[in-house]
Amino acid sequence: MSNVIIIVIIVGILLALGSGLLGLMRGGSDGSDKMFRSLVVRVALSLFLFGILMLSGYMGWIEPNVVIMDASIAK
Repeated sequence: MSNVIIIVIIVGILLALGSGLLGLMRGGSDGSDKMFRSLVVRVALSLFLFGILMLSGYMGWIEPNVVIMDASIAK
């Protein structure tokens, strides 16, 4: 379930990035306002995603990848 939430948040961040690009291309006062709102949404979603990842790792819902190097490769 947490994987779906993480993917939805990442898609939301990408959509906000696209919205900011449209505001940049539009230019002027309206474009500047759109870029600012897009930036606020991206930062808020990124912080929320970071919090979700930290909580998920702490609760054991997700586990980090563990890479064990073979001794023959390390030489």
